[in-house]
Amino acid sequence: MQQPELGQKIQNWRKAKGLTQEELVEKCNLNVRTLQRIEAGEVLPRSYTVKSILEVLKVDFSELNLKEEQQNQFSALLGNKKAYFKWGAIIGIIYLCLSFVEGFMEVGFYYWHDSERDVSGVNYSLVKIGVMLTFAVFYYPIYLIGKALNDNLIKISSIFLIVLILISNINDIVVFYTSYMSLASVMIIRSIMFGIGYILLGTAFVLRQKSLGTLSLVIGIFAIVTGLGFVSVLMAIPALFTLTIFEILMLVFIVKAMSDSGFTMRKSDQELSAAVS
Repeated sequence: MQQPELGQKIQNWRKAKGLTQEELVEKCNLNVRTLQRIEAGEVLPRSYTVKSILEVLKVDFSELNLKEEQQNQFSALLGNKKAYFKWGAIIGIIYLCLSFVEGFMEVGFYYWHDSERDVSGVNYSLVKIGVMLTFAVFYYPIYLIGKALNDNLIKISSIFLIVLILISNINDIVVFYTSYMSLASVMIIRSIMFGIGYILLGTAFVLRQKSLGTLSLVIGIFAIVTGLGFVSVLMAIPALFTLTIFEILMLVFIVKAMSDSGFTMRKSDQELSAAVS
């Protein structure tokens, strides 16, 4: 943030706290003339001076960012990729519907595998292919957000889950026709691997709470709970319910990203230092 806007905001915060210039400088070891020049927009203070003032005023460094600036920053980072968010949201709805169909078909396959199979191989394969393709489109915007934020954990975990769904569903189709693996082995391996993926993605979202907001924290918690349930295997079935909530929240997250209004894109202390020094 540049002058004179920075000085004006400091003045507003000081007055909101009911402090005079003399009282403020006494608390942050400045002289009155320096504060006057800062508030008047005549000088651009160094980063440690701004931090000292804001600490006394009990103002979060993130509040130096205006909403419009944050939105413009996020838009610039995403560039011309916002269409992916639109399609990610639309395809995400289709994915959620297909995942329920997939669940019912798998129940039919697993329970009647050794006796009377009531699941068509063609239908099973088509649904599996549909799920893995829509999943990839649904999760790709998450990778783009990680790329925009230069967050390797978001990028790695989202790509890991996309690759995992492709491998897992192709393997499911092969097992359906060949039975080269036992169903118990398929379920255990898939549960553990997806559990690891959701724990990684959930951790990434929790760590990004300050830059992506409260929704990021909630998404992260549901993802971690889901992942722990899958990794335990025994709690995999209950984890399917938390997974559904998690993916609905992810859909909301993508819609907010598409409009920019869902993010605060706060600068770190290092970025703040660069902006005001």
